[in-house]
Amino acid sequence: MEFKTGDIFRSAARGAAQEDINRFGALHGTTGKTHTDPEYAAKSVFGGVIVQGALVMAPVVDMAAELLGAGWYDGCEIEAKFVAFTRPGDAVDVEFEVMRSEPGWLELAYACMLPDGKKVQVGTITRRLG
Repeated sequence: MEFKTGDIFRSAARGAAQEDINRFGALHGTTGKTHTDPEYAAKSVFGGVIVQGALVMAPVVDMAAELLGAGWYDGCEIEAKFVAFTRPGDAVDVEFEVMRSEPGWLELAYACMLPDGKKVQVGTITRRLG
């Protein structure tokens, strides 16, 4: 696929149910009570269950693999910043913007956003060849 600076790509909104959060935690090792115990989480500083940041990031990885194909696994770096949390059932959209595209270099900025536009995660994906 050819990328031009300024191109924007968006994913369909996805959310995670409590069951998804629990399963992901079991696989990923993120089984803290703020993720898996609604009663405990309600009394925490978060006021309820929060989705693991890596689970929120899953659509970013899926979208990068879809856009970059096998190139995603060769020479890519990802930098992520978690800026807010999400709750079970929150729909999260992912948007990529091509910041730089030239031979041997591709830089994508991404944002994971709630329907109201609030960003919950931002970052960059950089692919260097050669």
